[in-house]
Amino acid sequence: MKERLIQFNEKYHLFQKGDGIVIGVSGGADSVCLLHLLQEWKKEWDLSLYVLHVHHGIRGQEADEDARFVEQLAKSMELPFRLVRENVPELAKREGLTEEEAGRKCRYQSLENYRKEMGATHIAVAHHQNDQAETVLFQLFRGSGLRGLAGMPVKRGAIIRPLLFAKRQEMEAYLKEKGLSFREDATNREVIYARNKIRHQILPRAEEINAQAVSHISQAAAKLADWQCFIEKMGQQAYERMVQEEERGCFLSVTEFLQEDAVIQGEILRKIFETNIPGAKDIEQVHYEQVLSLLNGQTGKRVHLPKGLEARREYDKIYFSLGQKKEKEKFTKQVCNLPFRHIVKSDGILYEIVLELKNREDLPETIPQKDYTKWLDYDMIKNELVLRSPCEEDYFVMNQSGSRKKLNRFYIDQKVPRDRRKEQIVLADGSHVMWLIQGRISEAYKISDNTKRVLVITKERICHERRN
Repeated sequence: MKERLIQFNEKYHLFQKGDGIVIGVSGGADSVCLLHLLQEWKKEWDLSLYVLHVHHGIRGQEADEDARFVEQLAKSMELPFRLVRENVPELAKREGLTEEEAGRKCRYQSLENYRKEMGATHIAVAHHQNDQAETVLFQLFRGSGLRGLAGMPVKRGAIIRPLLFAKRQEMEAYLKEKGLSFREDATNREVIYARNKIRHQILPRAEEINAQAVSHISQAAAKLADWQCFIEKMGQQAYERMVQEEERGCFLSVTEFLQEDAVIQGEILRKIFETNIPGAKDIEQVHYEQVLSLLNGQTGKRVHLPKGLEARREYDKIYFSLGQKKEKEKFTKQVCNLPFRHIVKSDGILYEIVLELKNREDLPETIPQKDYTKWLDYDMIKNELVLRSPCEEDYFVMNQSGSRKKLNRFYIDQKVPRDRRKEQIVLADGSHVMWLIQGRISEAYKISDNTKRVLVITKERICHERRN
């Protein structure tokens, strides 16, 4: 076992010489085996080992005896020991978790806290092949996808599982050979729990079919984990290429999304869920299907997802927003007394706007065809020149014959989402929109041969607050 541990470590690079490792020790055969094996290598690998035991506040005197056993074991090895007492039933009730989930949360949080306190590099837990096989079958039965079927990773962050190469029987044989005692949790024999049913009823039958069933399931999980790692990498690249983040969510292009394989589509949505929903615990297959239904939906269609996340279709984009959007501060109105210079935010982008009045004869003969410079006939202005937010009655003159188009209709034609229209800024003459900061000007104010005075507009983008 000792040599196999080091071979497994060298394969997966779990720890190296000089590392500090916090070991979660329950007192059971698996954790005692892990502690003893690492203690065997402690001197040769110059390891700093720390022992932590969590008392869950559930099993009364038996749990007290477990805690004393682990404390004495650590003391006999001259290792630092930390006992953490938790009221798991109370935590489960308070946070709406099962006692199993609450206990797991307590253990990992306590291990992480102790790791940081001691400046250790890793947290070692004693999961083995039987645990892995139970996990894979449990996930299979509950309908999990590839991530669930990949089982528990050999390492994730600071957490390492150095015993995933071994079976439970091998560890018990090792402890017997070394004359080491351990504690057994009586609840592990109770078949009222789903995992215990798998452990005591299903896996023994599987081993009747093939004696290596546990090892084969564990090996299959390792292969699936490699595939999952590759798919996650491809999904992350697609996410970074396609998804554009905003202050309270993100959006993606339907056209680009549909070009991806279904597996990558699923990874993109998973990343969106994980980014916008803390924990993403309540996300199920039905929520993926709800979002995918928007691909064939009309603009304005929306679906409600867990934790207040909403997905909605707006033309060729799907927007994901968390919670009720705060009403953005509107740029209401700024009278433009010439010369005029002001900084405004339009559609999440800051611009500096400069307005100047010049004689036509003082300007070049050719009108510049540039987005950041516009020339308008000043003498066509009938009212006060105002820079402001859009209004319901606003309109453009679209051609020389004087045909009008409502600004809202223009936004619809340009596929500007409804919630972004109020973020635009316009230069207006009453209800007549002379110029949109994004570039459109009204035909009524274009320079002609009769123009005497020219309103020269320049804009300079200062910085982005949203990626477009």
